Amino acid sequence: MIKSELSPRLDYQSALEAVRRLIDETLLDTDELIQAMMQHLTLGTGKNLRAMLLLGSAMDEEGLVPQDAVIAGAAVEILHLATLVHDDIIDEADIRRGQASLQKKFGKKEAVICGDYLFCIAIAMVAEISNHYPEKLKEFTQAMTKICLGELRQFKHNSDTDLSVLNYLKIIAGKTSALFALAMYSGAIINGSSDKEARFMGRIGHNMGLAFQILDDCADYEADVVVTKKSVKHDLAEEVITLPLIFAFLKKPELKQRIRQQQLSVAEINEIIAEVVDVGGVSMAHDVAEKYYRKTKKMIDTLPNKHQRQLMGKILGRIWKVEN
Repeated sequence: MIKSELSPRLDYQSALEAVRRLIDETLLDTDELIQAMMQHLTLGTGKNLRAMLLLGSAMDEEGLVPQDAVIAGAAVEILHLATLVHDDIIDEADIRRGQASLQKKFGKKEAVICGDYLFCIAIAMVAEISNHYPEKLKEFTQAMTKICLGELRQFKHNSDTDLSVLNYLKIIAGKTSALFALAMYSGAIINGSSDKEARFMGRIGHNMGLAFQILDDCADYEADVVVTKKSVKHDLAEEVITLPLIFAFLKKPELKQRIRQQQLSVAEINEIIAEVVDVGGVSMAHDVAEKYYRKTKKMIDTLPNKHQRQLMGKILGRIWKVEN
């Protein structure tokens, strides 16, 4: 594995700032046909969580990050942004990151093209550094495949009141955890880690991604639009079956028939949400998220690099605190 010995190394905070600058520069340096949409995307500030994980995984024993990791971090975030654009089209979501969604502001057809364009940008950025890691480029494309299949699997199971916990986990393993795992794996490869070490980092990302998505699905039953910056109770309104609802079905099977009704009113949605909470669906889902949180923390605690250990622990704690 070729390590980026000749490229400058940055401290973590400088590297993260460089990622954010590169994302904005890349989105704004586009053809005028798509520039307005790209400018709109820069208005909503994301957490850059996946880039943080990639940079952390790429840190050396001195806490420094190779320049290649900045490019890879921006690519992962732009790939994530592409999936969000497509998500909003499928879900007909009006809000994304506190702003009007791309499909709401510019139209669905335009948003589809923009999402595809973002995928192309991400691939081009990876290609820019792929000559350093030629045998690893397939990991990026495989992750993209998992993400697409995860989204398709979720769409296929919309309104599926018989969705099992196992199949739910398969869905979020694709649509969320695959990108977390890719970020951690890629960072380790860029830092010159062995394939075994990189795959261990990928497993940390996978488990963290599962915890993150379960907590996010719980928040849909708990938070308001000011906190989440997305449409409140959107999952239930769009007939997306998530873990709190699956557990509620186990406690109260008659809920299934109510969910199967088409075009639930706001009042009906609120009643069902209250029942999901009352029967313990949300608390049971939290318990599963905590299981993955603890598993992730245990793995992080074994990392020999103290800078990685401290940063990953901080990011994991932030996920748990924010979502709780």
